Amino acid sequence: MVFSAQQIKFEFLSYIKEFGGKAEEWRVGCSADAPKALFQDNAIDPERDIWLWKPALSPAAAHIVYRYMTEQFRVPPASRDGVGSSIFLFKKMAGVKS
Repeated sequence: MVFSAQQIKFEFLSYIKEFGGKAEEWRVGCSADAPKALFQDNAIDPERDIWLWKPALSPAAAHIVYRYMTEQFRVPPASRDGVGSSIFLFKKMAGVKS
């Protein structure tokens, strides 16, 4: 199942609201392979850290969400960000370096 930009924005903002923290404590990125981008490239611990990824309708839809999150909501980009139709969001828990 793929999601529209609006659906992903709503879910990402809901996730930030649910798990808390300031926007700058989170990271967002696009990738053709979101699990690899999360768990390998950004070293997310799947059991300790907070993370979410969604397949968008297209790379353009993923980029719309990315721009909204980085420009409007001020979430910094992930350290290893790419291009693709999946978009991911994460927050590393205390004691874990970004």
